[in-house]
Amino acid sequence: MSENELASARKLVVEAAHSRGTHLVAIHVEEIETAPEAFHDLLAVVMQEAERMIITPGIQHLGVAGDPSSVRQRLESNGITIVVSG
Repeated sequence: MSENELASARKLVVEAAHSRGTHLVAIHVEEIETAPEAFHDLLAVVMQEAERMIITPGIQHLGVAGDPSSVRQRLESNGITIVVSG
């Protein structure tokens, strides 16, 4: 992603959290060189929260852990709400 695309994605995530009245704990950005490190860090944070929610700018962002649809299904089956903001 370019810097402009990253800024736009962050804005979408922040706006989605705000519109749902959800406290945004962190934004994790995956780096190609270290993937899927940020995804694992994200899951560690989410599992500590009472409201388990991941807001993503697009379902394809879950692809770092496999097929995005399958990843979404696995996360939701573990009680994590997935919100696609874009």
